[in-house]
Amino acid sequence: KTPKFRRVWGGVQSNTGDNFGGWLLRILNGDGNFACGAAYYAPILVITSANCIYPYRNSLEGATVEGTAFSECDRENIADIDTIKFPEKFVYQKLYMDVAVVRLREPIKGRLTEFIRLCTVKVQPRMQMVVFGWGFDSTEVQIPSSDPRNATVTIMSYKECRHNFKRNLKLSSTTVCARQPKNPRQCLYDGGSPLIYERELCGVVSFGSHCQDTSRPGIFTNIRRVHRFITEIEAEINAGEMGRSTRVARKVTKKPKKKSNSTSTRVRISRLYRSASVDPLEC
Repeated sequence: KTPKFRRVWGGVQSNTGDNFGGWLLRILNGDGNFACGAAYYAPILVITSANCIYPYRNSLEGATVEGTAFSECDRENIADIDTIKFPEKFVYQKLYMDVAVVRLREPIKGRLTEFIRLCTVKVQPRMQMVVFGWGFDSTEVQIPSSDPRNATVTIMSYKECRHNFKRNLKLSSTTVCARQPKNPRQCLYDGGSPLIYERELCGVVSFGSHCQDTSRPGIFTNIRRVHRFITEIEAEINAGEMGRSTRVARKVTKKPKKKSNSTSTRVRISRLYRSASVDPLEC
C-alpha cells in the first residue's frame, strides 16, 4: 500500500546492497525457466517485450515474476502473473509496438522493491545507455549467469541502423537501435530486458538481433514512443475498468511461422538472492 512515488528508484547511488536496484525483474515460465527480462513500473504492473512474452500467453499457470534485489528480512520476492496486455497493433515477430504490460496477481514484496520511471528524454544518436541481462540469449557464447549483468551501449541513428540491416529486417517508428559491445561476451540481449538512461526506463530489448554477431545493432523498443499504451493500461486498472483474468485480454495478429534451423534453449535457473546487510532486529 506504499504510494508509488515513495518507491521510485533514485538511481545507482540509491541502491542498497550488491544489486542493480529493486526495479530489475525477470519473468519465469511455469517450469521455473527464464523467459524474459522486465522492469517494475507500478505495484502490479511490469514492462517487458511483447515478442518475448507472447509465446507464453496461453500457459500462465505457474508463471511468475521475480525481483533481483533482496534484503535479509525478505522471505520471498516473487509474484504470480495474472494477465498480459498487448497493443492492438502488435504483430508477433514484428517490431512495431513491441511492448507488453504484465499484470500481477499481487505486488512483489520486499524492502528493496522499487519502481522505475518511464523515459522522459528524447532518445538521440550517440547517447550512452545501460542494458541489463543474464546472457540467456547467447548460450552459444557463454553460460548464462544467475546474477544480472549490465553493459553500456551507444544509440545509433535510424538511418545507420537501417543501412546495417538492409532488407533483412524492417524497422519501425517505435524502434531504437544501439551499437553492441565488440566482445560478444560483453553483449547482453535477453528479450524484454531494460535499457536505461540515468534513472529512467528508455527501452526494452526487442527482436531481430543477437550476441553471436555484435557487428549488427541491438534493437530496442523506444519506451517514449509506447508511453501512452502503458499509462492507459495503468489508468484503466486504477479506475477498476479492467477485471482480472487468467487469459490474455487481447488477441494479436500472428505472423505465419517460418522454418528455422535454430532451436531455443531453455535453461533452468535457481532463484537469485542478492542480499543487503540488514540488522535482524529491524526485520
